[in-house]
Amino acid sequence: MRRNLGKALAVFGSALTALSLTGSTQFSANDPIRPAGTLISAEISRSNSSGHNNFKKGNYFQAREDFLATASLAERLNRKQIAATAFSDAGGSALARQDFRDALSDLLKASEAARQSREFVALARTLNNLASLYLQMSNPEAAIQVAREGLSLTSGLPDRSIRPKLQFQLASALAKLHRFDEARPFYRAAIDELYEQGDIESTARALSSLGGAALDAGRVEEADAAMTEALRITRVHRLASANVLRGLARVKDREGDTRAASVFFDAAIAAPPGVTPRWIVYADRGDFRLARNDLRGALADFRAASRYVSLMRADIVPADRDRTALESGLSRVAAGRVDAGNRLAQQTSDKAFLREAFDAAEQDRLWSLRALVPSPNDWRARLPQNYWDLLARYQAVERIALAQPSKENSDRAAVFHLQLQQIEATAGAAESGGVPGTTVSPLDRVQTQLGPDAVLLSFHFAAHKGWVWAADRDHVDAYEIPSSPIILSAVAEFTESLKHRDPVSVQLGRRLYIQLFAGIPASYLAHKRWLLELDGPLFDLPFAALVIGDATDRDPRPVYLVERAALQAIPSALLLRRLAGAGKGEMVTIGDPVYNAADNRYGGPRTIGVEATMVLPRLVATAGEIEACSRAWGPGRTRTISGAGAGLSGVESALLSSPSIIHFATHVIAGPGEYSSGLIALSLDSSGAMGLMGPTEILAHPVTASLVVLNGCYSARGQTLPSAGLMGLTRAWIGAGAGAVLATRWNIPDDAGQNLMAAFYRHLRSSWDRGPAFALQQAQLELMKKDPALSRSDLLGAYFLLGRI
Repeated sequence: MRRNLGKALAVFGSALTALSLTGSTQFSANDPIRPAGTLISAEISRSNSSGHNNFKKGNYFQAREDFLATASLAERLNRKQIAATAFSDAGGSALARQDFRDALSDLLKASEAARQSREFVALARTLNNLASLYLQMSNPEAAIQVAREGLSLTSGLPDRSIRPKLQFQLASALAKLHRFDEARPFYRAAIDELYEQGDIESTARALSSLGGAALDAGRVEEADAAMTEALRITRVHRLASANVLRGLARVKDREGDTRAASVFFDAAIAAPPGVTPRWIVYADRGDFRLARNDLRGALADFRAASRYVSLMRADIVPADRDRTALESGLSRVAAGRVDAGNRLAQQTSDKAFLREAFDAAEQDRLWSLRALVPSPNDWRARLPQNYWDLLARYQAVERIALAQPSKENSDRAAVFHLQLQQIEATAGAAESGGVPGTTVSPLDRVQTQLGPDAVLLSFHFAAHKGWVWAADRDHVDAYEIPSSPIILSAVAEFTESLKHRDPVSVQLGRRLYIQLFAGIPASYLAHKRWLLELDGPLFDLPFAALVIGDATDRDPRPVYLVERAALQAIPSALLLRRLAGAGKGEMVTIGDPVYNAADNRYGGPRTIGVEATMVLPRLVATAGEIEACSRAWGPGRTRTISGAGAGLSGVESALLSSPSIIHFATHVIAGPGEYSSGLIALSLDSSGAMGLMGPTEILAHPVTASLVVLNGCYSARGQTLPSAGLMGLTRAWIGAGAGAVLATRWNIPDDAGQNLMAAFYRHLRSSWDRGPAFALQQAQLELMKKDPALSRSDLLGAYFLLGRI
């Protein structure tokens, strides 16, 4: 073997083969840090030794039990350093089983015990395992933070085996974020040190990982070299080889050697399980077979992958950032089942395949939001007091990052955000995993929820094509639509023309309507209530402004989709529920906040600190808006919060009264955090700091409101992720328990927005049982009749309704 492998091969990382240090430190009953000769000391030694033996045999569940017993005994003796190592090994055992919930809980306990005892070797090992966990959960940003902290500890440690593994974690995370130039020196150092230390197994795993990432980067020759060397090592030393065989299969496929690729995939499936989760091996072979039109073989592989994924998802931690990151990777299994199943249904006319594909897609969508929506045993009720203290500090740092953007401020905010995630994960550890059991298929459950006037149009984009299921109470069918890139381009062009009131928007809206719906029979499209389950670029599409009919000599005005049906996006068909109540609940309106110290309503200090330097212009017109909305909803049924009272504490206090409707007429500003989410801007507090309510704050406070309205510019902004859907404020309010959220896609003139909202609440009050989608449709139609100029439709497309009711 060449001495400097890190210099000889292209270096990339794979999050799924990150190196852990589980069980790497053993001790004996004669260790001087224990009271020698005591029964507890002997029991500690026995349980720890049993844990190591079980881990080596692959009995990871029992190994974790042994290590937890060791930790418990050590805590009885107040031996924090021993407890830290045992908790870390327990977490590593859970991680080996892909049991992320227990792994994170154990590792956080290990970290706390190691910090308390100032046992830095144990802490470095724990941080290595924690970085590995975050990589496997597709959270490379968190892995970077943890690995860097671990590396900062290792310079003075006598145990040199920890450092190269932490270097590998850091390099893997950087490569995952496409920061290859930063990753390269860490990879080289890690490979060289692992080889020098004689850690052959870790060296082989690193080579395999590097080969896979090199292939993803398009460096096929380098990938082949790394994988070939890794295979040689595994065979010489009789190591697990499933991941290497899978990697070589992917390399041969890229090289065009289909026969060799097939042989390697079959060998990877037959080999004993290795560090790569089994579902990935099946999913890779499924993609390979799907590309060659072996639809039955592909579907069999994706079914097998789904069984493994279901077990993993039962253990996903409840911290939203962690769950959505992992879901984005796991969703490829559902995508494969959808594509293979629908194509088989087309070929065979067997609707059993179609139903299976629909059910797989619905279960996939459900998983992402299921843990967020409040439940009787809700994790938020177990958040400790230090969570709220930390949240306040995070908000302060977030304000500074907005006022003075810099990498340093952004990094500080990221550190606090990671700590919040860890507390959320710990609070959720007591929850049981899995979706409530039922013998009814997802399709049957959905169809029973649909009224006689409703149709579900569920979109799904596969690798090279798109699908839309049309389902009503009695029928279901699937139809092909153009691929995601084609629709993405068409949506972007249409939306821009709409925002700028370009007459070409009519032609573009007509073309898009044909692309999406021309293949669907009129029997489905005739329904008056459309439930739209969106995917990919369709979250940005203003469906209401699509053109379903051309202008004629009799009527020169184009006909818009909103004139045919009430439109509502839904997060998951399996989360649909009936609208409860008689519509007599309280409305809370929040508007006209105090946004700067120059406002004569502000009573705080005129000299303010750096975190309070962000100012916004006053929204004078919102005072009239919330007054008009209150009148429309009815006297005695509204509460208005404005001026200095519309700060963060005042709003949170008002939400505790469980209003039926929450209406924000405020600025919504672009946040510094992830997923391009907005932040609701509220009044300055007594220190001059602006109140900010983002997804983190919203999700921490469950609500029971039937409707949340965010009538602020771009309040519907957010990144779209596989499975999770549209991130941002709309998803956060649904996750906090709201039945529906009405938000805006772009700027709306004050008078038009006020008039539309007043009309919306009048129709909602008089037709509560028909829901907010019907009320929005009627309000838009009403204004179109009063002002034909609205048919140019910038208002039609501005509003986005997402709901479960």
